Amino acid sequence: MASTKREFAVVIGNGEPPTKQLFDAVTTPDALVVCADGGANALAALGVKADYVVGDFDSVSEQALNGVPADHRIRVDADNTSTDLVKALNHALSLGVRSAALLGVTGGRVDHTLWNLSLLKKFQGRLQLKVIDAWCETELIDAAGIQFAAPPGQKLSLCPLGGPVSGITTSGLKFPLSGESLAPGERDGISNEVVHSPVTIHVGAGDLLLCLQRQ
Repeated sequence: MASTKREFAVVIGNGEPPTKQLFDAVTTPDALVVCADGGANALAALGVKADYVVGDFDSVSEQALNGVPADHRIRVDADNTSTDLVKALNHALSLGVRSAALLGVTGGRVDHTLWNLSLLKKFQGRLQLKVIDAWCETELIDAAGIQFAAPPGQKLSLCPLGGPVSGITTSGLKFPLSGESLAPGERDGISNEVVHSPVTIHVGAGDLLLCLQRQ
């Protein structure tokens, strides 16, 4: 059973289930594995047991709970103020987690996907989060900006989250920005491409998602 004093977690939601290949690629030997309710079903289908399951248990199966100690089955009340995924992340925080990869939180219902992406903003400054699925790795660029290495030809998109983003300056991209703005429904940063590394992205104001296409 994983230690409760680990700083990195893999958190599984009840959206489109991750493949075993994706789970193995994201998980580290010392990762804490936390499931949001029915996310444990997806994990059990991969032959993996969760360290913790958090939720109102309206969608998780008894089979998926087998092997999870009773005191690691964190039952929370159902309400309309937050979701099982939010409660799972809050529980991970209480265990000392400082960064997490979110799997199984996209696909299926669009409303759930939009809400789950908004969690990158909700937990900003408390948890370093990435939403990862078979197609993309998505994270929120904070005020400090971001710099990362990537091979030429790597596809990526810059997507405003919840409103306009101004003062965007980039380097290393095929379509560079210099103090410019992106806004939902007006101007997007879809399908850009790395031309040289490292890539840098700085934001003046607003919340900008970096969606890095998985190879």
